[in-house]
Amino acid sequence: MRRNSVSAGPPTNIPVWLPKDRKMSKHIVDVYFTRLNYHRPVFARGDFERTLDGLYDGHPIQHDPGYVCSLYLVFALGTLSELNHRASKMDKDSAGADGPTVIKKLIPHDWPEPDEFFERALSVKPDLRVTISSLQALILLQWYLYTERQGRTLWRLVGSLVRLSIELGLHHDPTMQGNTFTEDECQLRIRLWGIVMVHDRGTSILLGRPLAIHPNDMNTKRPTSVKDAKDPFSKHFELSHPIADIQSDIINSLYTPSIQTPDAVIRHATRISKSMIGLRRDLPESYNWYFGGTEDWPMDKRVKLVQDITEDDGLTLLKIGITRILLLRALFSQTDLPYAQRRRALDDAIVASHNIIVMHNQLIKFPDIAFFVSPIPLHIAAMVILYGHMSTCNRLSRQVAVEDVWMALDMLPRFRWRWERKDVRGGHPLITKLAEQILKVNLRQVGPPRETVLIPEKEWDSDSIMSPSLAAPSVKSQLATPVMAHSAYPGSSPIYGPQPRAASMGGLVPQDGNNNGQGENKEPMIDLPSSLFYPFYPENAANAPGVVAAGVVNGKKGGHPQQREFNNLLAAAAADPDGGYGGQPSQESFMLEEKDSGAGVIHPHHNHNPNVWMNLGEQHARSMQFGMQP
Repeated sequence: MRRNSVSAGPPTNIPVWLPKDRKMSKHIVDVYFTRLNYHRPVFARGDFERTLDGLYDGHPIQHDPGYVCSLYLVFALGTLSELNHRASKMDKDSAGADGPTVIKKLIPHDWPEPDEFFERALSVKPDLRVTISSLQALILLQWYLYTERQGRTLWRLVGSLVRLSIELGLHHDPTMQGNTFTEDECQLRIRLWGIVMVHDRGTSILLGRPLAIHPNDMNTKRPTSVKDAKDPFSKHFELSHPIADIQSDIINSLYTPSIQTPDAVIRHATRISKSMIGLRRDLPESYNWYFGGTEDWPMDKRVKLVQDITEDDGLTLLKIGITRILLLRALFSQTDLPYAQRRRALDDAIVASHNIIVMHNQLIKFPDIAFFVSPIPLHIAAMVILYGHMSTCNRLSRQVAVEDVWMALDMLPRFRWRWERKDVRGGHPLITKLAEQILKVNLRQVGPPRETVLIPEKEWDSDSIMSPSLAAPSVKSQLATPVMAHSAYPGSSPIYGPQPRAASMGGLVPQDGNNNGQGENKEPMIDLPSSLFYPFYPENAANAPGVVAAGVVNGKKGGHPQQREFNNLLAAAAADPDGGYGGQPSQESFMLEEKDSGAGVIHPHHNHNPNVWMNLGEQHARSMQFGMQP
């Protein structure tokens, strides 16, 4: 039985091009394994480096398209990391520089740029088959595109990862299959399945889409760290899996198209809340202070707590924070719940949003943070704070709210290189205009706060505030799930979850007063389109069907100019057709499953500079064979 493949192609002579600078190649591979693979253990380092050394030394090695594709992507990711670290050092030493020309100053002139490695990986991708190495290559492809903020492409690619993993049988516990796999193979399969599940759950909860596989359809155990392991991984990676399980429960229970009673919503939320409390209690003791118990600390001690957050701890805290926000959002968006429960959920979501922004602001100093952090949580956190301000929820002072939104918007351009999103018109994203309208402030005149601290979070008391008896079980409702808007394709397919309600734009304008605090007769919390909690940009409004234009709101003209502008901003956001963060066009070539019969292996536009690249087939006079050796 072949352990890692269920298909193989016919023997084919394929040239394999590698960088000539072997010393730099070794350094970049070391960068990848030290900084990146540690947090997402896709490869066993020893096996990977032995194969690479064999290629450079000219040893007869069976050609594996999955490995070759992975190798190019390891070079691409490692080079990006090295660029980030060198640019970070340059920023500290001087004012630094921006733009594509700075890359040439940071890496040797004879070392390829990340884009070139990426293009070579794409040229090999059509040769991938159902193998473990092909899955590893697709995981790295997803990772690279993640840094490029390819929204729709990421969604489809994660689905491909799950299905390829199922074809390889990774959803079955390898330790329960007799002697089919060695111990090292078992650990690799467990890690790879864990990585795919973290991607699937994390992407689903951020984009508001269904899971690719239900928890009942798998029994592979979670990856766990082993003392003195040959390939250790970070605590963040180990803790990502119980968090992913909670995210899965939230998606399946609360962000579902089915109609549920408020009583059912509360029961689901209570169960998930208990799971989150259990997760917190299982964390290392050092995490406790990040959630609470610091109310009586002096300010300098609370500031130092934030400043001492490590990359490993911070990544875990961010995942817990965004999971908590999306749990609470399911409650404060549920219009049929009692007002007290909705308000409590909004209060706590605002605190969690503040803490996410504060932690992001701390983590941005780590050069590799963009490999593991999406800008979407920053957007969601900022929108929750703005929504709270519109709903006259004063959990944060106006000054803190302004500073938080400013920090969120200030951090987005600080994701380096090509994942750095600039508005195509050279201005600010739409959320900036919306924030200035809501907060009545010019954000260009706001500066960074002197001190940032975490606000202690309260645990939900399932026996009182979240008691199902407080709900109205006779009323059924359909949660306005936070879904990605329709894609910008003609005749787009229906979105996941309930169809958005055609809310009156006039009802979206925040009103002063009129809150009775009891939820009777009047709606004390504003009803916003769910797409407002997901990234949007003004250039999308021009193509969006039904967008309010020329000051026409809900079929009426006129009104105060400021109110018309506010309504237009909301309408543009609600009708955003793109849904992806970053606005890059979808690259269908990333998703090609098969290679055209006449397609060449290497793109014709590739520059085989003899000072940069070496063809192993020519150097060693060997043909690399694709498929199994006879």
